[in-house]
Amino acid sequence: MSEQMNLITARTAVLEGPRNLRFKEETLDPAALGEGELLCATIVSAISPGTELAAYTDAPPLRPGVVYPRLVGYCNVARVLACGKTVSGIAPGDRILSFSSHRSHFCLAATDALAVLPEGVVSDDAACAYLFHLGYNAVLKSGLRPGSEVVVIGLGVLGLTTVALAALAGAHVFAISDHESPREKALAFGATACFSRAEFPQLAERLGPARAQVVITTSNTWADWRLALEGAGQRGTIAVLGFPGRQETAIPFNPLDSAHFYMRQLCITAVGMSPELPDSRGFLPFNERANLKRLLDWIEAGRLLPAELVSGRFPGSQLASAYESLLRREGSPLTYLLDWSAGQ
Repeated sequence: MSEQMNLITARTAVLEGPRNLRFKEETLDPAALGEGELLCATIVSAISPGTELAAYTDAPPLRPGVVYPRLVGYCNVARVLACGKTVSGIAPGDRILSFSSHRSHFCLAATDALAVLPEGVVSDDAACAYLFHLGYNAVLKSGLRPGSEVVVIGLGVLGLTTVALAALAGAHVFAISDHESPREKALAFGATACFSRAEFPQLAERLGPARAQVVITTSNTWADWRLALEGAGQRGTIAVLGFPGRQETAIPFNPLDSAHFYMRQLCITAVGMSPELPDSRGFLPFNERANLKRLLDWIEAGRLLPAELVSGRFPGSQLASAYESLLRREGSPLTYLLDWSAGQ
């Protein structure tokens, strides 16, 4: 099949520097497809606002290394056009989920396909699956149990996906945001109640002196870190899905104040990453691949609502416009989908 296909011009979004987004073109030759590779055409990709806007605006990097040029995006749903001769379990016409960046076409090792999408899962919904995975990881690593009282700070995309998964896990979820629209969505996702930051005393009263067993913070501000410390109960866990202190130059208080951290013996843990693959003995059942399969099953069953995260869609070629719209925050957008079908 590959030998009979025409050459393909692929367009890939490359961030050359702050707010300097370009599209690089390259030619893909189906006849040169490797034995274990897939040739794919992107159907839709989703913007991960925290990661991508930070790169777009030149926020301090999270790890050392070259910041620009860089690829952007990692929530990609594509149609398989052709398969190398040793590929099994994936066929032309299948839709796959991968970490491929925002681009029109690409070649990918078949082993890097995260999942083959079930027929009943809409491509737009599947593009948001990894955004839910980050919330799912917060639930898993925080040790949340059914019946736990959980506080989620910040209701951007990851705050909302965390609310949805914590509620699905049987927790009583209390969410904090200063914006009305995300609070309404959090309630639709299963939150017990929502509060503004100014209403934290009312939340504290609602929780009582025992406070919350788990606090999951998706924010970067030290002010929200203070709320996390104050909201966590005895031997509670603060699960960190944001990056406290990023883009802030001064720490206005002791972030490990002994009145909170020591006296209540808090556990503070970074969340957001799972083992990528299962191991040969089955000791890693909650790995990335297995987790995504569960999430896609829940999406197909209607137990998760990805469409509620999507504030609109742009052609893939207008990625920069989508970024600028998210930065302006007009109408409190959460994320956008990028449609790549026009270039196919």
